[in-house]
Amino acid sequence: MATEITAKEVRKYFAEICAIPHGSGNTKGIQEYLQKFAAAHGLACVTEPCGNVIIKKAATPGCEGAPAVVLQGHMDMVAVKEPGCAKDLEHEGLDLAITPDGQYLFAKGTSLGGDDGIAIAYGLAVLASEEIVHPAIELVATVDEETGMDGAKELRPEDVAGRIWLNLDSEDEGILLVGCAGGLTQESVFPVTRDTVSGNLLRIAVRGCKGGHSGTEIDKNRANAILLLAELLETMNCGKMLQPLWICGGEKDNAIPTSAEMVICVNDYERYEICRAFDAAERKLLDAYRMQEPGVSFALEETENGGEFMIQEGSYRVMNAESVRKLLDFLLLVPFGVSEMSVEPKGLVETSNNVGIVRTVGETVIVDSSVRSMVEVKKQLLAEKIALLTSLCGGHTTTQAEYPGWQYKQDSPLRDAWIAEYREQYGSEPVVKTIHAGLECGLIIEHMPEVDAISFGPNILDIHTTAERMEIASVERTWKLLIGLLARLARG
Repeated sequence: MATEITAKEVRKYFAEICAIPHGSGNTKGIQEYLQKFAAAHGLACVTEPCGNVIIKKAATPGCEGAPAVVLQGHMDMVAVKEPGCAKDLEHEGLDLAITPDGQYLFAKGTSLGGDDGIAIAYGLAVLASEEIVHPAIELVATVDEETGMDGAKELRPEDVAGRIWLNLDSEDEGILLVGCAGGLTQESVFPVTRDTVSGNLLRIAVRGCKGGHSGTEIDKNRANAILLLAELLETMNCGKMLQPLWICGGEKDNAIPTSAEMVICVNDYERYEICRAFDAAERKLLDAYRMQEPGVSFALEETENGGEFMIQEGSYRVMNAESVRKLLDFLLLVPFGVSEMSVEPKGLVETSNNVGIVRTVGETVIVDSSVRSMVEVKKQLLAEKIALLTSLCGGHTTTQAEYPGWQYKQDSPLRDAWIAEYREQYGSEPVVKTIHAGLECGLIIEHMPEVDAISFGPNILDIHTTAERMEIASVERTWKLLIGLLARLARG
């Protein structure tokens, strides 16, 4: 059967994708790979100025009258690695492995990029097959979805004929997504004033938080390592003895941070007092978070990493007390997690914020927040609250990577066809819902209002983290569902 043969092709193409570095902003290798695939299979290929790649295949003979169908996913992945992992994700591919029970595929020491490499693999397997019955197919592979949906923003409608849109960027088998939240990235910039002091360096760190996707896991009551570091420092209550060179934490604004750290300068007396304060604060916070974050740990350790703020050995430029106080006030007060739940449909997150990154850049500390809402006015209101808090703490904000939500469509023949195919294959009812995470469908429909879109995919757990893993059997079942749906759409 075509299902049995080409499901192997899905796995093959996914492995080939994983062998190419493709973190956000680093997708040239994947673009070239897709272009070569199109040439090798004699398929038309369009590469847009922004980097999107569109590959087109004619309908199966006899199905030319059916409307063209778009298979769509993004090329980039959230490329994160475990502390101590030596892999260079800018230049090296992933090391794939299967869990001992044979159920899941994962990458050793790094995230897997099932979000959204599996979408591209599904699309390539369809394009390569001579046995699948389908309408005209267009594979639309977009760039830099994870850092602002840049490819979807810059997609040119004239390059795509299809208006039946299968977005393959979901991570829960049996759940059909038909709407999503809009979002934006809010950058809070705090100027800092520095003094020159002498002493030795200590690192104060928070590690081992669960993390996760800031949309799909925002309601799971997971701790934010950046904000937990601020809580630790506030609980220590060291006042002017806290003299940081720099603070950093998190890797992506749309990922709940798993670790954060601050490097400070101390003399011998301050070292004793800070160690004593740290021990007391650590006990309190471990007790408070032991159920919520069983893997969390706190560290106070020596370091020699003064970076650009070292004048000479033993002499450093540190943030003054006023700068530290304003920054900590912001981190202690900034909204994190669910702001509002939806009234209708009930049980869904409506509005939220994630504090994803803190970094020190010269004479500034920058904090990136990811604001999401199903309601545009509430998205803007939460962003304005963060901007006001930033201003009150002495900083200023800029807004980046804003994208619209995807509103539920009352009449959707595509949704009806997917549900019918699901019932036939699974013998049960699917879950049809909207999602708090952002999807490219909102931007696609903004470009092309006539598009009928759905989103689905196989089970992928703990995306955007080093614990990410993809269920192998679910990939197979979702593949069968996809080719069944294509055959159904080809018949009209």
